[in-house]
Amino acid sequence: MPLPNNIGLDGQSQLARQIASYQTKFYKWWRERGPTEFLDRQMRIRRPTGSVNGVDWAEYSSMRPDEYRWGIFMVPTGQDAIAFGDHQGKKVWEEVPGEYRTLLLQHICVQADVENAAVEQSRTLTQTAPSEPDLENVFQFFLEEGRHTWSMVHLLLAHFGADGVVEAEALLERMSGDPKNPRLLEAFNYPTEDWLSHFMWCFLADRVGKYQIQAVTESSFAPLARAAKFMMFEEPLHISFGAVGLDRVLARTAEVTLREGTLETFAAGAIPFPVIQRYLNYWAPKVFDLFGNDDSERSHELFRAGLRRPRNFVGGESQIVPIDARVGDRVAVTEVAGEWATNAIMRRQFIAEVQTQVDRWNASLRALGIDFQLRLPHERFSRAYGPCAGLPFDLDGKLLPRGAAVKAAEYFPTSRELANVRSLMQRELTPGQFASWISPAATRLNSLVQGRSAE
Repeated sequence: MPLPNNIGLDGQSQLARQIASYQTKFYKWWRERGPTEFLDRQMRIRRPTGSVNGVDWAEYSSMRPDEYRWGIFMVPTGQDAIAFGDHQGKKVWEEVPGEYRTLLLQHICVQADVENAAVEQSRTLTQTAPSEPDLENVFQFFLEEGRHTWSMVHLLLAHFGADGVVEAEALLERMSGDPKNPRLLEAFNYPTEDWLSHFMWCFLADRVGKYQIQAVTESSFAPLARAAKFMMFEEPLHISFGAVGLDRVLARTAEVTLREGTLETFAAGAIPFPVIQRYLNYWAPKVFDLFGNDDSERSHELFRAGLRRPRNFVGGESQIVPIDARVGDRVAVTEVAGEWATNAIMRRQFIAEVQTQVDRWNASLRALGIDFQLRLPHERFSRAYGPCAGLPFDLDGKLLPRGAAVKAAEYFPTSRELANVRSLMQRELTPGQFASWISPAATRLNSLVQGRSAE
C-alpha cells in the first residue's frame, strides 16, 4: 500500500521499494506493540493533507484507526545557507557529509526510537479511557507518534544505505521496558500505566520533544530540517493533551476539595492534590534527563556541525553559562561557553515554560481559596543522568545528608496511592459522560474561578 507523501516518492523507485518492505514490518510491530482494541471504532481523527502551511496541513474526518495511513511529509525551510556552526554561510547539505555521518545517524536513531517507545509505554490506556474524547485523543497520540517514526525512517532509508536499513529495523526490535533490549533513553522504559501518568508525560515529555525537534528545524542537513518542520505542526497538540488533561484533573479535584472541605478526596472519587504533586515529582526528573548531560561533547559537536541549536540562541555560543559539574559525591557550579551548554540551556528554557503553566494553576487554586500549591521540582532532584545522578537532592535542589535516599523516596507516590489512583481509572465511554476523577473537557481551573466570581 503506497504511503501518503509530499516528497515525490513515486519517482524514487528504489526508495519506494525499501519503504514498502519496511511498511510490512512496521505494521507487524503496530499489531504486536500498539493498542489492541478500538481499532475498528469510528473516531474523529486528523491526518496530514500534504499541504506545507500551518493552516490547512491537516484535516479531521470520521474514520477508524485501522484506516489511518502513516505518511512521509516535509516542509520547505526556505533556508539555503547553513545558519550556524563551523560551516555557517555554506550551502545546506542534501546528502550526509562523511565526517558527520555517525553523529547524524545516532541523532536520527534516538529521535525515531522515542516515537515507537511512546506508543509502547501507553498502549494499555484504552482499557481505562475516562471519556470518548479522551479515547480519541490517545489514538491521535498513538497514530502521530507512529507517523513521526516514519519521518525518521525515511531519512534512515534514503540517506544511510545499509546502516540505515539496520537501524530502521532495530527500531522495531527494541521494546520499552525490555530488560534485554530496552529503548535507548531510560525515561521511555517506564510505562504510563494510568491516565494521570499519561497526562504528565504529554505535558512534560512531549514538550521536550518540541524543544528537540525545534532545535533541528534550521539543521545544516536539509532533509532533517524539512522533516522537523512538519513534525512541529503535530507536536503542540500532544502537549495540549497533557496540559488540558492535567487542568481537568485539577479542576475536578478542586471541586471535590471545596465540597468536602478536605484534601483527602480519594473516597469522593477524585485524586488528592498531594498525590498529583507526587506524580509530578516522579515524572519531572525522568523528563529532565531527556535533555542529556549539561556539558555534552555530542551536543557540542551537533552545534559546531550546524545540525542542532536551542531556540533564540543567535550569538549564544560565546555567552558564559553556569552549569553543574560532578565533584566526587557533590556537585559544584562551573561556567562554560554557551556552545558547550546547549543541553542545559534547552532544559532551563523548558523548565521556565512549564513553570509558567504551574504558576497559572497555582493562581487559580489561590483564587478558589484552596490551601495547596503545586511545585515543579528543581532540576537537580532525583536525577538518574548527568552530574547530579544518584545524589539525594531535595525538591529545592539542596543536597541531603548521607543516607537520605529513603527520605527522597518519600516524595513519590506510595504503593497505596498508586493503587487508589488506578482504582479510580474506570473506563467511561458513554457519550457525554466522564469518569469521576476528571472534569468534562470544557471545565478547567480558570473556569471554576470565573464561575465563583460570577456568583
